[in-house]
Amino acid sequence: MSKILPIISALIFWGIFIYVLLSVPYPETITQANATQLLSFFVSLFLSIVFSLNLFFKNIFMSVFLSLGVILLLFLKALDSLNLVTVCLIAVPVVLLASYFRKNKQSFSLSKKKSLTKGLKIPKLTSLRRQK
Repeated sequence: MSKILPIISALIFWGIFIYVLLSVPYPETITQANATQLLSFFVSLFLSIVFSLNLFFKNIFMSVFLSLGVILLLFLKALDSLNLVTVCLIAVPVVLLASYFRKNKQSFSLSKKKSLTKGLKIPKLTSLRRQK
């Protein structure tokens, strides 16, 4: 049941995006579009990409940052200002943010670490207290 819920949510948001594509009238250029047209298109596309990427990455932060990068690239493509420099300026922070929020395989859970000073040669703070 837990594996079917992300698939259903991704399909729902892709259905909303397709509904927005078919129902909202699109302008001649992106500069002529009003706020309702832009928000309905980009928010539904953003949520669709986030929930679709969440199926593969299982980390919502990575999905959000990757989908923001895709949205920014599409927006720059619509404005005809997409070039190698802007792609690099968007790709570098997106990759850095996604790698920062990547789940570390070597991290250990809180249940495994009983004491921070166990087994190490670091004295506990209680033993350093002055004796009165």
